[in-house]
Amino acid sequence: MNPSIDILIIEDEGEVLEGIRTSLQQLDPSIGHIYAIGNAEDAREMIRTLFPRIIVTDIVLPRLSGLELLDEVMQISDYEPKVVVISSYNEFSYAQRSLQLGALDYVLKPFDKAEFKQKLLKIVAMIHEEERQRFEMQHRIEHAQMGTRMLMDQYILSFCTKKTQLQEHIYHRLQLWNLTWLTTSSYHLMAFGVSGEVPESDKDMELQLFSVGNIAGETMEKFHSSYLLKNVHNRWIVITAYPDLEEMMEAIRHNVRKYQRHELHFGVSGTMFSFQALFDAYEQSNQALRWAAANRKPELYYQEMEDGLPERTTADVNERCAAALISGDRDGMVRAVRDKVESIVRLTQLIHRKQLAQNCLDWIMDIQTLVNEKSGIYLDQISLSLWERLECYESIDSVKHELCAYFQDLSDKVTSQISGTGNAIIEQAKVMIGEEFDKDITLQGIADKLAIHPVWLSHLFKKETGQTFSDYVIELRMEKARRLLRESNLKIYEIASKIGYLDLQHFGKIFKKRTGMSPKEYRYGK
Repeated sequence: MNPSIDILIIEDEGEVLEGIRTSLQQLDPSIGHIYAIGNAEDAREMIRTLFPRIIVTDIVLPRLSGLELLDEVMQISDYEPKVVVISSYNEFSYAQRSLQLGALDYVLKPFDKAEFKQKLLKIVAMIHEEERQRFEMQHRIEHAQMGTRMLMDQYILSFCTKKTQLQEHIYHRLQLWNLTWLTTSSYHLMAFGVSGEVPESDKDMELQLFSVGNIAGETMEKFHSSYLLKNVHNRWIVITAYPDLEEMMEAIRHNVRKYQRHELHFGVSGTMFSFQALFDAYEQSNQALRWAAANRKPELYYQEMEDGLPERTTADVNERCAAALISGDRDGMVRAVRDKVESIVRLTQLIHRKQLAQNCLDWIMDIQTLVNEKSGIYLDQISLSLWERLECYESIDSVKHELCAYFQDLSDKVTSQISGTGNAIIEQAKVMIGEEFDKDITLQGIADKLAIHPVWLSHLFKKETGQTFSDYVIELRMEKARRLLRESNLKIYEIASKIGYLDLQHFGKIFKKRTGMSPKEYRYGK
Protein backbone atom coordinates (compact mmCIF):
# COMPACT_ATOMS: atom_id res chain seq x y z
CA MET A 1 0.00 0.00 0.00
CA ASN A 2 1.43 3.37 -1.08
CA PRO A 3 1.75 6.08 1.60
CA SER A 4 -0.41 9.19 1.14
CA ILE A 5 1.11 12.12 -0.71
CA ASP A 6 0.60 15.54 0.86
CA ILE A 7 0.63 18.64 -1.34
CA LEU A 8 1.47 22.23 -0.29
CA ILE A 9 0.21 25.11 -2.48
CA ILE A 10 1.77 28.58 -1.96
CA GLU A 11 -0.02 31.39 -3.78
CA ASP A 12 -0.87 34.94 -2.63
CA GLU A 13 -3.80 35.37 -5.03
CA GLY A 14 -6.75 33.90 -3.14
CA GLU A 15 -8.80 33.06 -6.23
CA VAL A 16 -5.92 31.22 -7.92
CA LEU A 17 -5.03 29.46 -4.68
CA GLU A 18 -8.57 28.17 -4.17
CA GLY A 19 -8.85 27.18 -7.81
CA ILE A 20 -5.70 25.03 -7.65
CA ARG A 21 -6.76 23.46 -4.38
CA THR A 22 -10.26 22.65 -5.69
CA SER A 23 -8.95 21.19 -8.93
CA LEU A 24 -6.61 18.80 -7.08
CA GLN A 25 -9.27 17.39 -4.77
CA GLN A 26 -10.31 13.85 -5.66
CA LEU A 27 -7.53 13.80 -8.25
CA ASP A 28 -5.90 10.58 -7.01
CA PRO A 29 -6.74 8.30 -4.05
CA SER A 30 -3.12 8.43 -2.88
CA ILE A 31 -3.21 12.20 -2.45
CA GLY A 32 -3.59 12.98 1.22
CA HIS A 33 -3.85 16.48 2.62
CA ILE A 34 -3.81 19.54 0.35
CA TYR A 35 -2.50 22.56 2.26
CA ALA A 36 -3.07 26.09 0.88
CA ILE A 37 -0.87 28.96 2.17
CA GLY A 38 -0.76 32.62 1.03
CA ASN A 39 2.84 33.55 1.99
CA ALA A 40 6.32 32.00 2.04
CA GLU A 41 6.99 32.61 5.75
CA ASP A 42 4.06 30.45 6.94
CA ALA A 43 4.82 27.94 4.22
CA ARG A 44 8.42 27.67 5.47
CA GLU A 45 7.27 26.64 8.95
CA MET A 46 4.77 24.16 7.54
CA ILE A 47 7.42 22.60 5.31
CA ARG A 48 9.80 22.06 8.23
CA THR A 49 7.00 20.46 10.23
CA LEU A 50 5.08 18.37 7.66
CA PHE A 51 7.61 17.78 4.84
CA PRO A 52 4.98 17.62 2.04
CA ARG A 53 5.94 15.44 -0.91
CA ILE A 54 4.78 17.98 -3.55
CA ILE A 55 5.16 21.77 -3.41
CA VAL A 56 3.37 24.09 -5.85
CA THR A 57 4.58 27.67 -5.43
CA ASP A 58 4.27 31.03 -7.11
CA ILE A 59 7.47 33.03 -7.61
CA VAL A 60 6.20 36.42 -6.58
CA LEU A 61 5.07 36.31 -2.96
CA PRO A 62 4.93 38.94 -0.18
CA ARG A 63 8.32 39.62 1.52
CA LEU A 64 9.96 36.24 0.64
CA SER A 65 9.81 35.03 -2.97
CA GLY A 66 9.02 31.48 -4.00
CA LEU A 67 12.54 31.01 -5.38
CA GLU A 68 14.11 32.20 -2.12
CA LEU A 69 11.88 29.74 -0.26
CA LEU A 70 12.96 26.91 -2.57
CA ASP A 71 16.60 27.83 -1.99
CA GLU A 72 16.05 27.32 1.75
CA VAL A 73 14.08 24.10 1.25
CA MET A 74 16.83 22.54 -0.79
CA GLN A 75 19.23 22.99 2.15
CA ILE A 76 17.13 20.66 4.34
CA SER A 77 18.95 17.36 4.56
CA ASP A 78 17.19 14.15 3.47
CA TYR A 79 14.27 16.12 2.02
CA GLU A 80 13.67 16.18 -1.72
CA PRO A 81 10.13 17.35 -2.53
CA LYS A 82 8.75 17.44 -6.03
CA VAL A 83 8.34 21.14 -6.95
CA VAL A 84 6.16 22.89 -9.55
CA VAL A 85 6.73 26.62 -10.01
CA ILE A 86 3.89 28.78 -11.32
CA SER A 87 4.44 32.32 -12.54
CA SER A 88 2.95 35.18 -14.58
CA TYR A 89 6.41 35.98 -16.00
CA ASN A 90 7.54 34.31 -19.18
CA GLU A 91 11.20 35.01 -18.51
CA PHE A 92 13.92 32.45 -19.21
CA SER A 93 15.95 33.48 -16.14
CA TYR A 94 13.05 32.62 -13.81
CA ALA A 95 12.50 29.26 -15.46
CA GLN A 96 16.23 28.53 -15.45
CA ARG A 97 16.60 29.41 -11.76
CA SER A 98 13.54 27.29 -10.89
CA LEU A 99 15.06 24.25 -12.58
CA GLN A 100 18.40 24.88 -10.88
CA LEU A 101 16.58 24.76 -7.53
CA GLY A 102 15.11 21.38 -8.39
CA ALA A 103 11.71 22.28 -9.83
CA LEU A 104 10.24 19.67 -12.14
CA ASP A 105 8.12 22.12 -14.14
CA TYR A 106 7.56 25.81 -14.76
CA VAL A 107 3.91 26.66 -15.44
CA LEU A 108 2.76 30.03 -16.78
CA LYS A 109 -0.44 31.72 -15.66
CA PRO A 110 -3.13 31.47 -16.68
CA PHE A 111 -2.90 27.68 -17.16
CA ASP A 112 -5.32 25.04 -18.32
CA LYS A 113 -6.66 23.16 -15.30
CA ALA A 114 -6.85 19.84 -17.13
CA GLU A 115 -3.24 20.11 -18.26
CA PHE A 116 -2.18 21.11 -14.76
CA LYS A 117 -3.96 18.07 -13.32
CA GLN A 118 -2.12 15.80 -15.75
CA LYS A 119 1.19 17.32 -14.70
CA LEU A 120 0.37 16.60 -11.03
CA LEU A 121 -0.77 13.06 -11.84
CA LYS A 122 2.56 12.39 -13.59
CA ILE A 123 4.40 13.66 -10.53
CA VAL A 124 2.28 11.43 -8.27
CA ALA A 125 3.06 8.46 -10.53
CA MET A 126 6.75 9.39 -10.42
CA ILE A 127 6.67 9.35 -6.61
CA HIS A 128 4.98 5.94 -6.62
CA GLU A 129 7.58 4.55 -9.02
CA GLU A 130 10.42 5.89 -6.88
CA GLU A 131 8.83 4.32 -3.81
CA ARG A 132 8.51 1.01 -5.63
CA GLN A 133 12.14 1.09 -6.76
CA ARG A 134 13.28 2.11 -3.29
CA PHE A 135 11.29 -0.74 -1.74
CA GLU A 136 12.69 -3.27 -4.21
CA MET A 137 16.22 -2.05 -3.64
CA GLN A 138 15.79 -2.22 0.13
CA HIS A 139 14.28 -5.66 -0.25
CA ARG A 140 17.27 -6.81 -2.30
CA ILE A 141 19.68 -5.35 0.22
CA GLU A 142 17.90 -7.03 3.12
CA HIS A 143 17.86 -10.35 1.29
CA ALA A 144 21.54 -9.99 0.43
CA GLN A 145 22.35 -9.15 4.05
CA MET A 146 20.23 -12.05 5.26
CA GLY A 147 21.92 -14.40 2.82
CA THR A 148 25.35 -13.18 3.88
CA ARG A 149 24.43 -13.55 7.53
CA MET A 150 23.07 -17.07 7.00
CA LEU A 151 26.24 -18.00 5.14
CA MET A 152 28.34 -16.60 7.98
CA ASP A 153 26.28 -18.47 10.59
CA GLN A 154 26.57 -21.77 8.72
CA TYR A 155 30.29 -21.24 8.19
CA ILE A 156 31.03 -20.43 11.84
CA LEU A 157 28.72 -23.17 13.11
CA SER A 158 30.60 -25.71 10.98
CA PHE A 159 33.78 -24.81 12.86
CA CYS A 160 31.92 -25.36 16.13
CA THR A 161 30.59 -28.80 15.21
CA LYS A 162 33.67 -30.16 13.41
CA LYS A 163 37.34 -29.84 14.37
CA THR A 164 38.94 -27.51 11.83
CA GLN A 165 42.50 -26.29 11.38
CA LEU A 166 43.02 -22.62 10.58
CA GLN A 167 43.93 -22.35 6.91
CA GLU A 168 44.69 -19.37 4.71
CA HIS A 169 41.32 -19.30 2.92
CA ILE A 170 39.52 -19.53 6.27
CA TYR A 171 41.57 -16.64 7.65
CA HIS A 172 40.69 -14.51 4.60
CA ARG A 173 37.00 -15.27 5.13
CA LEU A 174 37.25 -14.31 8.81
CA GLN A 175 39.06 -11.14 7.76
CA LEU A 176 36.24 -10.26 5.35
CA TRP A 177 33.71 -10.68 8.17
CA ASN A 178 35.78 -8.82 10.81
CA LEU A 179 36.19 -11.98 12.87
CA THR A 180 39.98 -12.23 12.95
CA TRP A 181 39.84 -11.73 16.74
CA LEU A 182 39.02 -15.46 16.82
CA THR A 183 42.62 -16.04 15.79
CA THR A 184 44.32 -13.37 17.88
CA SER A 185 42.43 -13.16 21.20
CA SER A 186 41.38 -15.52 23.95
CA TYR A 187 37.62 -16.07 23.91
CA HIS A 188 34.68 -17.91 25.47
CA LEU A 189 31.62 -19.48 23.97
CA MET A 190 28.25 -19.04 25.69
CA ALA A 191 25.11 -21.04 24.93
CA PHE A 192 21.77 -19.84 26.24
CA GLY A 193 18.10 -20.68 26.01
CA VAL A 194 14.75 -19.86 27.57
CA SER A 195 13.99 -21.69 30.80
CA GLY A 196 10.68 -23.43 31.39
CA GLU A 197 8.51 -25.38 29.00
CA VAL A 198 8.98 -25.11 25.26
CA PRO A 199 6.03 -23.63 23.27
CA GLU A 200 3.84 -26.40 21.87
CA SER A 201 3.47 -25.04 18.34
CA ASP A 202 6.31 -24.50 15.89
CA LYS A 203 5.00 -21.03 15.18
CA ASP A 204 5.20 -20.02 18.84
CA MET A 205 8.65 -21.56 19.09
CA GLU A 206 9.88 -19.58 16.08
CA LEU A 207 8.38 -16.39 17.49
CA GLN A 208 10.09 -16.94 20.84
CA LEU A 209 13.44 -17.66 19.20
CA PHE A 210 13.11 -14.63 16.92
CA SER A 211 12.23 -12.24 19.74
CA VAL A 212 14.95 -13.49 22.09
CA GLY A 213 17.52 -13.43 19.29
CA ASN A 214 16.57 -9.88 18.28
CA ILE A 215 16.89 -8.61 21.84
CA ALA A 216 20.18 -10.41 22.37
CA GLY A 217 21.54 -9.12 19.05
CA GLU A 218 20.64 -5.51 19.85
CA THR A 219 22.07 -5.87 23.35
CA MET A 220 25.36 -7.23 22.05
CA GLU A 221 25.95 -4.24 19.77
CA LYS A 222 27.78 -2.50 22.60
CA PHE A 223 30.00 -5.52 23.31
CA HIS A 224 32.93 -5.60 20.88
CA SER A 225 34.44 -8.79 19.43
CA SER A 226 31.25 -10.83 19.81
CA TYR A 227 29.20 -12.95 17.41
CA LEU A 228 25.67 -14.35 17.87
CA LEU A 229 24.20 -17.33 16.01
CA LYS A 230 21.56 -20.04 16.47
CA ASN A 231 22.34 -23.75 16.34
CA VAL A 232 20.19 -26.57 14.96
CA HIS A 233 18.87 -27.34 18.45
CA ASN A 234 17.34 -23.86 18.78
CA ARG A 235 19.91 -22.62 21.24
CA TRP A 236 21.57 -19.23 20.89
CA ILE A 237 25.36 -19.28 20.76
CA VAL A 238 27.62 -16.32 21.57
CA ILE A 239 31.30 -16.39 20.68
CA THR A 240 32.99 -13.50 22.42
CA ALA A 241 36.39 -12.08 23.27
CA TYR A 242 34.75 -9.40 25.45
CA PRO A 243 36.53 -9.58 28.81
CA ASP A 244 33.55 -9.16 31.16
CA LEU A 245 31.27 -12.16 30.55
CA GLU A 246 29.15 -11.45 33.60
CA GLU A 247 28.32 -7.98 32.29
CA MET A 248 27.29 -9.37 28.91
CA MET A 249 25.20 -12.19 30.38
CA GLU A 250 23.43 -9.86 32.77
CA ALA A 251 22.68 -7.34 30.01
CA ILE A 252 21.14 -10.01 27.77
CA ARG A 253 19.23 -11.57 30.68
CA HIS A 254 17.93 -8.17 31.85
CA ASN A 255 16.68 -7.08 28.43
CA VAL A 256 15.02 -10.42 27.59
CA ARG A 257 13.31 -10.37 30.98
CA LYS A 258 12.27 -6.73 30.50
CA TYR A 259 10.87 -6.98 26.97
CA GLN A 260 9.74 -10.62 26.75
CA ARG A 261 9.44 -11.69 30.42
CA HIS A 262 11.48 -14.82 29.76
CA GLU A 263 14.16 -16.20 32.07
CA LEU A 264 17.37 -17.53 30.52
CA HIS A 265 19.88 -20.25 31.35
CA PHE A 266 23.51 -19.84 30.28
CA GLY A 267 26.32 -22.35 29.80
CA VAL A 268 29.85 -20.99 29.46
CA SER A 269 32.93 -22.74 28.08
CA GLY A 270 36.41 -22.50 29.46
CA THR A 271 38.81 -19.87 28.12
CA MET A 272 40.01 -20.77 24.62
CA PHE A 273 43.19 -19.51 23.00
CA SER A 274 43.03 -20.69 19.40
CA PHE A 275 40.62 -20.83 16.49
CA GLN A 276 40.89 -24.63 16.43
CA ALA A 277 39.41 -24.76 19.96
CA LEU A 278 35.95 -23.63 18.75
CA PHE A 279 34.85 -27.27 18.64
CA ASP A 280 35.79 -27.88 22.28
CA ALA A 281 34.29 -24.55 23.37
CA TYR A 282 31.01 -25.40 21.63
CA GLU A 283 30.81 -28.82 23.30
CA GLN A 284 31.67 -27.39 26.70
CA SER A 285 29.13 -24.55 26.56
CA ASN A 286 26.30 -26.84 25.47
CA GLN A 287 27.11 -29.37 28.18
CA ALA A 288 27.20 -26.58 30.74
CA LEU A 289 23.88 -25.19 29.45
CA ARG A 290 22.18 -28.59 29.72
CA TRP A 291 23.55 -29.01 33.22
CA ALA A 292 22.46 -25.49 34.24
CA ALA A 293 18.94 -25.97 32.82
CA ALA A 294 18.49 -29.39 34.41
CA ASN A 295 19.66 -28.12 37.80
CA ARG A 296 17.72 -24.83 37.62
CA LYS A 297 20.89 -22.73 37.66
CA PRO A 298 20.86 -19.29 35.95
CA GLU A 299 24.33 -19.91 34.52
CA LEU A 300 27.11 -22.43 34.80
CA TYR A 301 30.73 -22.38 33.75
CA TYR A 302 31.99 -25.64 32.30
CA GLN A 303 34.87 -25.79 34.80
CA GLU A 304 32.42 -25.58 37.70
CA MET A 305 30.43 -28.46 36.26
CA GLU A 306 33.52 -30.63 35.76
CA ASP A 307 34.72 -29.97 39.31
CA GLY A 308 31.41 -31.23 40.67
CA LEU A 309 31.20 -34.44 38.61
CA PRO A 310 32.33 -37.81 39.94
CA GLU A 311 35.02 -39.79 38.16
CA ARG A 312 33.71 -41.82 35.26
CA THR A 313 34.17 -45.56 34.90
CA THR A 314 34.75 -47.29 31.57
CA ALA A 315 32.42 -50.16 32.54
CA ASP A 316 29.07 -50.17 30.78
CA VAL A 317 26.55 -48.45 33.03
CA ASN A 318 23.69 -50.71 31.92
CA GLU A 319 25.62 -53.84 32.83
CA ARG A 320 26.63 -52.38 36.16
CA CYS A 321 23.11 -51.30 36.98
CA ALA A 322 21.55 -54.65 36.04
CA ALA A 323 24.18 -56.54 38.04
CA ALA A 324 23.67 -54.30 41.08
CA LEU A 325 19.90 -54.73 40.82
CA ILE A 326 20.15 -58.53 40.60
CA SER A 327 22.65 -58.78 43.42
CA GLY A 328 20.85 -56.29 45.68
CA ASP A 329 23.84 -53.93 45.68
CA ARG A 330 22.21 -50.62 46.59
CA ASP A 331 25.46 -48.63 46.40
CA GLY A 332 26.07 -50.05 42.93
CA MET A 333 22.60 -48.97 41.82
CA VAL A 334 23.15 -45.47 43.22
CA ARG A 335 26.43 -45.12 41.32
CA ALA A 336 24.90 -46.42 38.08
CA VAL A 337 21.91 -44.07 38.37
CA ARG A 338 24.22 -41.13 39.08
CA ASP A 339 26.42 -41.87 36.08
CA LYS A 340 23.49 -42.46 33.72
CA VAL A 341 21.45 -39.38 34.65
CA GLU A 342 24.46 -37.09 34.54
CA SER A 343 25.48 -38.60 31.21
CA ILE A 344 22.00 -37.93 29.79
CA VAL A 345 22.06 -34.34 30.98
CA ARG A 346 25.57 -33.65 29.74
CA LEU A 347 25.52 -35.45 26.42
CA THR A 348 21.90 -35.35 25.19
CA GLN A 349 20.24 -32.35 23.53
CA LEU A 350 17.45 -31.91 26.07
CA ILE A 351 14.97 -29.20 25.15
CA HIS A 352 12.72 -29.53 28.21
CA ARG A 353 12.26 -31.71 31.29
CA LYS A 354 9.85 -34.13 29.60
CA GLN A 355 12.71 -35.25 27.40
CA LEU A 356 14.84 -36.12 30.44
CA ALA A 357 11.91 -38.09 31.87
CA GLN A 358 11.51 -39.95 28.57
CA ASN A 359 15.23 -40.74 28.43
CA CYS A 360 15.10 -42.12 31.98
CA LEU A 361 12.06 -44.26 31.17
CA ASP A 362 13.78 -45.63 28.07
CA TRP A 363 16.77 -46.50 30.23
CA ILE A 364 14.59 -48.29 32.79
CA MET A 365 13.14 -50.43 29.98
CA ASP A 366 16.67 -51.29 28.84
CA ILE A 367 17.64 -52.32 32.38
CA GLN A 368 14.53 -54.45 32.85
CA THR A 369 15.18 -56.20 29.53
CA LEU A 370 18.77 -56.85 30.56
CA VAL A 371 17.71 -58.20 33.96
CA ASN A 372 15.23 -60.52 32.25
CA GLU A 373 17.93 -61.81 29.89
CA LYS A 374 20.38 -62.48 32.71
CA SER A 375 18.07 -63.83 35.37
CA GLY A 376 15.05 -65.12 33.46
CA ILE A 377 12.82 -63.03 35.72
CA TYR A 378 10.12 -60.96 34.03
CA LEU A 379 9.54 -57.51 35.51
CA ASP A 380 6.29 -55.55 35.45
CA GLN A 381 5.61 -52.62 33.14
CA ILE A 382 6.69 -49.18 34.35
CA SER A 383 4.01 -47.51 36.45
CA LEU A 384 2.31 -44.37 35.18
CA SER A 385 2.89 -42.67 38.54
CA LEU A 386 6.69 -42.92 38.10
CA TRP A 387 6.35 -41.34 34.66
CA GLU A 388 4.33 -38.47 36.13
CA ARG A 389 6.81 -37.92 38.98
CA LEU A 390 9.78 -37.83 36.62
CA GLU A 391 8.07 -35.26 34.40
CA CYS A 392 7.55 -32.97 37.41
CA TYR A 393 11.04 -33.20 38.91
CA GLU A 394 12.38 -30.18 40.77
CA SER A 395 16.08 -31.02 40.43
CA ILE A 396 18.48 -33.63 39.06
CA ASP A 397 18.80 -35.05 42.58
CA SER A 398 15.05 -35.68 42.68
CA VAL A 399 15.31 -37.63 39.39
CA LYS A 400 18.13 -39.73 40.82
CA HIS A 401 16.14 -40.36 43.99
CA GLU A 402 13.09 -41.55 42.02
CA LEU A 403 15.19 -43.92 39.92
CA CYS A 404 17.08 -45.33 42.91
CA ALA A 405 13.84 -45.95 44.78
CA TYR A 406 12.32 -47.66 41.74
CA PHE A 407 15.38 -49.87 41.18
CA GLN A 408 15.53 -50.81 44.87
CA ASP A 409 11.95 -52.00 44.69
CA LEU A 410 12.75 -54.03 41.55
CA SER A 411 15.85 -55.43 43.23
CA ASP A 412 13.81 -56.67 46.21
CA LYS A 413 11.47 -58.50 43.82
CA VAL A 414 14.32 -60.01 41.82
CA THR A 415 16.40 -61.19 44.79
CA SER A 416 13.33 -62.77 46.36
CA GLN A 417 12.84 -64.89 43.22
CA ILE A 418 16.45 -65.56 42.42
CA SER A 419 17.30 -67.77 45.41
CA GLY A 420 15.83 -70.80 43.63
CA THR A 421 18.08 -70.37 40.58
CA GLY A 422 21.21 -69.18 42.37
CA ASN A 423 22.33 -72.64 43.54
CA ALA A 424 22.14 -74.11 40.01
CA ILE A 425 24.29 -71.26 38.65
CA ILE A 426 26.90 -71.71 41.36
CA GLU A 427 27.01 -75.45 40.78
CA GLN A 428 27.76 -74.76 37.13
CA ALA A 429 30.45 -72.29 38.17
CA LYS A 430 32.03 -74.88 40.50
CA VAL A 431 32.18 -77.44 37.71
CA MET A 432 33.91 -74.90 35.44
CA ILE A 433 36.37 -73.95 38.17
CA GLY A 434 37.13 -77.62 38.82
CA GLU A 435 37.87 -78.15 35.14
CA GLU A 436 40.01 -75.03 34.73
CA PHE A 437 41.61 -74.42 38.16
CA ASP A 438 45.08 -75.08 36.66
CA LYS A 439 44.66 -72.22 34.17
CA ASP A 440 44.46 -68.43 34.53
CA ILE A 441 40.91 -68.56 35.84
CA THR A 442 39.04 -65.31 36.57
CA LEU A 443 35.63 -64.23 37.80
CA GLN A 444 35.08 -62.36 34.51
CA GLY A 445 35.93 -65.45 32.45
CA ILE A 446 33.49 -67.71 34.34
CA ALA A 447 30.79 -65.01 34.26
CA ASP A 448 31.17 -64.66 30.49
CA LYS A 449 30.69 -68.40 30.02
CA LEU A 450 27.61 -68.34 32.22
CA ALA A 451 26.33 -65.21 30.40
CA ILE A 452 25.88 -63.28 33.63
CA HIS A 453 27.47 -60.18 35.05
CA PRO A 454 30.59 -60.76 37.21
CA VAL A 455 29.14 -58.64 40.02
CA TRP A 456 26.06 -60.86 40.14
CA LEU A 457 28.22 -64.01 40.04
CA SER A 458 30.34 -62.69 42.89
CA HIS A 459 27.24 -61.93 44.96
CA LEU A 460 25.72 -65.36 44.30
CA PHE A 461 28.98 -67.14 45.05
CA LYS A 462 29.26 -65.51 48.45
CA LYS A 463 25.60 -66.13 49.19
CA GLU A 464 25.60 -69.83 48.18
CA THR A 465 29.05 -70.93 49.37
CA GLY A 466 29.92 -68.54 52.17
CA GLN A 467 33.17 -67.78 50.31
CA THR A 468 34.26 -65.22 47.79
CA PHE A 469 35.04 -66.45 44.30
CA SER A 470 38.75 -65.82 44.85
CA ASP A 471 38.84 -67.68 48.18
CA TYR A 472 37.03 -70.64 46.65
CA VAL A 473 39.55 -70.91 43.78
CA ILE A 474 42.54 -70.57 46.13
CA GLU A 475 41.13 -73.16 48.52
CA LEU A 476 40.56 -75.61 45.67
CA ARG A 477 44.10 -75.12 44.43
CA MET A 478 45.60 -75.52 47.89
CA GLU A 479 43.66 -78.75 48.40
CA LYS A 480 45.09 -80.12 45.14
CA ALA A 481 48.57 -78.95 46.16
CA ARG A 482 48.39 -80.71 49.56
CA ARG A 483 47.32 -83.96 47.91
CA LEU A 484 50.08 -83.81 45.29
CA LEU A 485 52.72 -82.92 47.86
CA ARG A 486 51.86 -86.02 49.93
CA GLU A 487 50.89 -88.48 47.18
CA SER A 488 53.24 -87.68 44.25
CA ASN A 489 56.94 -87.38 43.51
CA LEU A 490 56.48 -84.22 41.47
CA LYS A 491 58.84 -81.39 42.22
CA ILE A 492 57.33 -78.42 44.05
CA TYR A 493 57.60 -76.12 41.01
CA GLU A 494 55.83 -78.80 38.93
CA ILE A 495 53.01 -78.96 41.46
CA ALA A 496 52.73 -75.15 41.45
CA SER A 497 52.45 -75.18 37.66
CA LYS A 498 49.82 -77.95 37.71
CA ILE A 499 47.51 -75.94 39.93
CA GLY A 500 47.86 -72.66 38.00
CA TYR A 501 50.82 -70.86 39.64
CA LEU A 502 53.72 -69.94 37.39
CA ASP A 503 55.48 -67.97 40.12
CA LEU A 504 56.94 -70.49 42.63
CA GLN A 505 57.58 -67.83 45.26
CA HIS A 506 54.01 -66.58 45.04
CA PHE A 507 52.71 -70.15 45.39
CA GLY A 508 54.89 -70.68 48.45
CA LYS A 509 53.55 -67.55 50.17
CA ILE A 510 49.92 -68.46 49.60
CA PHE A 511 50.46 -72.09 50.67
CA LYS A 512 52.14 -71.08 53.91
CA LYS A 513 49.45 -68.51 54.63
CA ARG A 514 46.76 -71.16 54.19
CA THR A 515 48.47 -74.11 55.95
CA GLY A 516 50.95 -72.51 58.30
CA MET A 517 53.79 -74.42 56.59
CA SER A 518 55.90 -74.06 53.46
CA PRO A 519 55.29 -76.63 50.69
CA LYS A 520 58.55 -78.37 51.60
CA GLU A 521 57.67 -78.54 55.30
CA TYR A 522 54.24 -79.91 54.46
CA ARG A 523 55.71 -82.63 52.19
CA TYR A 524 58.04 -83.90 54.85
CA GLY A 525 55.60 -83.47 57.72
CA LYS A 526 57.64 -80.92 59.63
